[in-house]
Amino acid sequence: NRLLHFSYCLYMEIVLIRHGQPEWVKDGEYTVDPGLTEIGLQQAEKSASVFDENSMDEIWVSPLNRAQETLKPFEEKNIAPVVKSFDWLREALDDDEKKLIGESQETIKEYFEHRNTRSFEDWMETTHGAYMKGFSENIIKNLDESLKNIGVISIDDRYDRLFDLNTAKINKLMIISHAGTMSTLLSYFLNLPLYPWTWRKFLPRHTGHTFLRSSQISSGHFFRMKEFNNVSFMDDKLKTY
Repeated sequence: NRLLHFSYCLYMEIVLIRHGQPEWVKDGEYTVDPGLTEIGLQQAEKSASVFDENSMDEIWVSPLNRAQETLKPFEEKNIAPVVKSFDWLREALDDDEKKLIGESQETIKEYFEHRNTRSFEDWMETTHGAYMKGFSENIIKNLDESLKNIGVISIDDRYDRLFDLNTAKINKLMIISHAGTMSTLLSYFLNLPLYPWTWRKFLPRHTGHTFLRSSQISSGHFFRMKEFNNVSFMDDKLKTY
């Protein structure tokens, strides 16, 4: 048994998947918790089709509608025997975004165009910058705890983030979440600086696959990016951000 456990934990692979295209405006109204568009549903089906039954040990997923609807084809194909929804995997939603409820499509478009092109100083000093700090800290705190529950222990982050996998209960984990959430997850596992605009730096496509795989050194395991934002399984007409 000890030999089997040792071979099982030689590596760990984590697959990060952003939800499918969301229907932000439905019947002329903006919603903060949309489901998927028809394109988004097709993206989720295509995304799940790449994986074999029980090819993952666990799937962690955001409770928001767009992530839960993305999850459905993965559940139908039995990609993993265990599925867990975590509230801390929710996307960022600051007070300025909440004010957009009931506003016109033009107002909403102008807001996001302005926010996404602001200077770095504006990102840091505005409400959104302060919110993102608390948002990312909450994810990292809960991520650490959830990883410990499956025997994946963060032990050092001076040079790179090192993990102890000696007690790991699984070695293949999939996380279905959001662009902002994924930016925090990537920054954590790859030990990269995290800023309010980091999600714009990574900018994963809808239902694209990002693979992280652990490598072992004398003092532990660290994660490297094996593949980022793979959407080769989709036709060009389905590739959206």
